[in-house]
Amino acid sequence: MSLNSLANTKLWVIILLGVVFFLPFFSARNFSPATDEIAHLPSGYSYWKTGQIILNPEHPPLVKLMASFPLLFMDLKFDPSDPNLVGPIRNEWSFGSKFLFSNNIDRLLLWGRLSVMLLSLLLGFYIYKWASEMFSSKAGLLSLFLYAFMPVMIANAQFVTTDLPLASFSFIAFYYLWKFVATELKKHLAYFGLFLGLALSSKFSAVVFLPLVAIFIFIYAWRSCQGELALRIRRFVNLAVLAAIPAFAVMYFSYLMPTDSGFYLKGLKSVYANWKPGYYLYLNGVFSQSGWWYYFLEAFLIKTPIPALIAFVASILFYKKIKIDGWSKALVFLPMLFFAFVTSIKAQNISIRYLIPSIPFLIIYTGGAIDTIIQNSKIPPLGGKARSTLLSGKRQNYPEQKFYILIFTFLIFSGWYVFSAIRIYPDYIAYFNELVGGSKNGYKYLDDSNIEWGHDLKRLGKYQSDNPDAKVIYSWNNSNPQYYQVRNFMQADDSGWWREPKGRYAVNTVLLIRMQLLSDQRNDPALNWLALYEPVDRIGQSFFVYDFK
Repeated sequence: MSLNSLANTKLWVIILLGVVFFLPFFSARNFSPATDEIAHLPSGYSYWKTGQIILNPEHPPLVKLMASFPLLFMDLKFDPSDPNLVGPIRNEWSFGSKFLFSNNIDRLLLWGRLSVMLLSLLLGFYIYKWASEMFSSKAGLLSLFLYAFMPVMIANAQFVTTDLPLASFSFIAFYYLWKFVATELKKHLAYFGLFLGLALSSKFSAVVFLPLVAIFIFIYAWRSCQGELALRIRRFVNLAVLAAIPAFAVMYFSYLMPTDSGFYLKGLKSVYANWKPGYYLYLNGVFSQSGWWYYFLEAFLIKTPIPALIAFVASILFYKKIKIDGWSKALVFLPMLFFAFVTSIKAQNISIRYLIPSIPFLIIYTGGAIDTIIQNSKIPPLGGKARSTLLSGKRQNYPEQKFYILIFTFLIFSGWYVFSAIRIYPDYIAYFNELVGGSKNGYKYLDDSNIEWGHDLKRLGKYQSDNPDAKVIYSWNNSNPQYYQVRNFMQADDSGWWREPKGRYAVNTVLLIRMQLLSDQRNDPALNWLALYEPVDRIGQSFFVYDFK
């Protein structure tokens, strides 16, 4: 690679990494706290201030500690004797709401969300790094481009939640496992253990990777060691211990050095303790308590821009032409497929965000595949004659014409892809592609944090300032709409006003979808506003506005 080409590559990397950081940064400034942030950020702050992991045990503490660390340098109102924190019935939601809204919440959210945005930036760098080393620098740029404008990744980079940190740390962990296999340098295995520990300390679903990791290390130890069975087992144990020590150290310190040896298992059990089997899941306008095996597949298909879907499909179709070694294929495909499979059969059918740890692996493979397809097209270097002929409009069968067609197609799809991300700004959570008619129809297919997460109170407040007579029906608990000058609340009760409403109402999307369920359960069509009435306006993708005469 020439110095000029190297400089251009670095420039594009910087530009794309800038997109990775600044799109969620500016997008997040439009939003009030998402529901999960109300628990995560204050819980992390309480860990620092009390030295105890008390609140929100169903998630490991690392992300919460990282997000809340900048808050330690602020003069904040914090009550260590709050009964929601130390009482017999501890409630991270009530504590979190009180803590956030008694302080400058916008300032707290800005600094708290930065940690996740920086992890998204780190993930983008490693996506470029791994794709470049496995394929080429062009493949690295293509992969980074795919990642930078992926709506689901942008959406989850702008909130203090655990899904994107899990994706970042687990992806980087497997990169270092790949590096260890390629170089046999034990420092890479230690780095792998470090990032595996970070992943395990971010979200409990990271345990899904543990049996896969054990199998990888065992196979490597078996194939790299010649001799008796005992020698191979000893090598496996040595390698496993080398990875396990930094992983356990990270977990131990993230839990603030607990004296209870079963600290992690207790947290893992709390995930199942908080499971509510009576919750109704939603897909394609239908409710179910058991869910659907294809839920995450469909969510991925309708919430991913079509150009990216085409690129993903093309990369699979050209699988045999992509020349990478067996270990590389295994360390890209198996974590991606295994996590997606376990998620499909075990995770709640609530949101596509549960699937995002698989997406970076698919992205780097696709970047490498596109680069390989271009290389295999056997396009000769551009010649001046071909260029001038093409520009003149003369029909000549120069091979270079194939190049221009390819480039034109690439630019069309790239423009379409970028436009998909820019057009939906800042509502990345609610992105849906053209297969279902775009985001305006998203509520017909998915709900919950696929479309609205209680995060749009700022824009609701601005709307109500221009429409002071508008009433608000809002279903997310523990938030504080009054903080954003939202007034005129109505409750979704059985008083009867639902059947003959009067005036203007702004109703959050998830509640409207759940009204459909209530309508079905009570055999009362008057409750299903989505079917009965046409909205006169929408506030982002979060609120439908109705005018009842």
